[in-house]
Amino acid sequence: MMREARWAPRRAVVIVKVVLSAFLLPGCYDIREVDDMNLVLALGIDETRDHHVSVTAEFVNPASTPSSSDGGSSSSGSRQPVIVRQETGISIEDAIGKFEREIPHSVYLAQNMLVLFGETYARNGIDRALDYFERDRAFRRNQLFLVTPDSVTDVLSASVDPEPLNALGIRELVEQSSTELRFVQSEQQHVMEEYLSPSQAPVMALIGLNQSGHPVLQGVAIFRADHMVDTLSVDEMQGLGWLLGRTRQVALRMPCTGAGDGTGTTIRILGSKTRFYARPDRGNLSVHLHVDARAEIEQLCPHEKLDDVKLKQLNIMASSEIERSMRNALLKLQEDDVDVCQFGKRIFLQSPDYWRKVSPTWLSSFPKISVECRANVQIVRANLSLNTPESTVSRSGKTTAEVAQ
Repeated sequence: MMREARWAPRRAVVIVKVVLSAFLLPGCYDIREVDDMNLVLALGIDETRDHHVSVTAEFVNPASTPSSSDGGSSSSGSRQPVIVRQETGISIEDAIGKFEREIPHSVYLAQNMLVLFGETYARNGIDRALDYFERDRAFRRNQLFLVTPDSVTDVLSASVDPEPLNALGIRELVEQSSTELRFVQSEQQHVMEEYLSPSQAPVMALIGLNQSGHPVLQGVAIFRADHMVDTLSVDEMQGLGWLLGRTRQVALRMPCTGAGDGTGTTIRILGSKTRFYARPDRGNLSVHLHVDARAEIEQLCPHEKLDDVKLKQLNIMASSEIERSMRNALLKLQEDDVDVCQFGKRIFLQSPDYWRKVSPTWLSSFPKISVECRANVQIVRANLSLNTPESTVSRSGKTTAEVAQ
C-alpha cells in the first residue's frame, strides 16, 4: 500500500504530461487529397467594359498530367495539360469565389506561379489587387506580377513549346531575361518593396504575343504608385538597368563602319556597378551617375585587327553606348514623371533630412533634375581567343615558324 501511494503522484504527473503533449502535437485536421484540389498555376486579371473584374485561372488538368518520360504528352492522348477558365465579378474575391461554386473540387492557390494583369486594369490602378494578394495567406510572395497588352485569356491559353505548362513556360521566359537585368524578375515581394519605397515606382515584366501567337517578353511596364503609365522596350530596358546598377552579362552590339550587312562588334558586359551622387545646389538638385563595367569581346567586325589602338576605341565605343542608353531611358522616365530609376529612394538613403524637404514636391521636381551620366568600360579577357598563334598566322599570311622567329 505504501509503494502504491508513492507511485500515485508520479503517475499523475506522467498522465498530465502526455495530455499536454497531445495538445501540442501538429495535426492534419485540414488534410485534403491532391485529387480533391484544383491546382492553380496562373491568374489573369483584367477589367470588363462595365468596370467589373474578369479573372482567368489556369488549372492543372488532373486527367492529363505531363511527365518527362512521355515528352509532356498525357496518357489520355488528346487532353490538354491545363484547363483555362474565366469568371467575372465585382471584385477579385467575388470572381475567385465563383470558381469555388462552379468548378468541382476546391481551388488551391498556394502553387500559383504568376499573376497577369491586363493593360486596361493596370492603367486604372492595381491597388485593390495588391491589397488582396498581400492579405490572402494562400498566396506565396514569390509569384510573378506581369502585365500584358493582349487579352489575358489568350496569353494564358497560348502554347509555350516545348514547355507543356503555359505558366511555367512564361515564368522561364522572365527568369532567363532576369539573368541580365535583375529588375525584370518582378516577384510580388520585390514589387511591393518598390511600391512602398520613397520613389513609389514599381516595375513589372511585359508579356505579349508575337506574330506566331507565342508569349514573348516585350519589355517592362512602369508604374507611378499603383497606376501603369508607360512601357519600356527591350532595348530601353538596358538603359534602365544601367541607371539602377543591376546588370550582368549584357551584350552591346555595334555595327561595323560602312557595312550594311548586319555584321558588327559584340561586347559583353560581365558586370557593372553604378555609383550615385546627389548634390543640392541653391534649391536645385543635380545627380551624377558613374558606371564602372568589365567587358569581354565576343565578336569583331570582319577584317579588323585587335591591337592596342583598337582596344582603346572599343572601350570608348562601349562607354558611349552605355551613356547613350542611360540618357534615352532617363529622358523617357522624366517625360512620364515616374521615378523608376529610384532616385528618390537613393536620396532618402543618402540624405534623409534633405529628402524630407523635397518629398512633398518630388513628382514635380523629378522631371527637372539635371543628370550627368558617365561610363567607364574596361575590356578584359581580350587575348583568350583573338590573338592565338593560328589567328596571327591567318591575318599575316606567314607560317607558324616565321611568326615564332
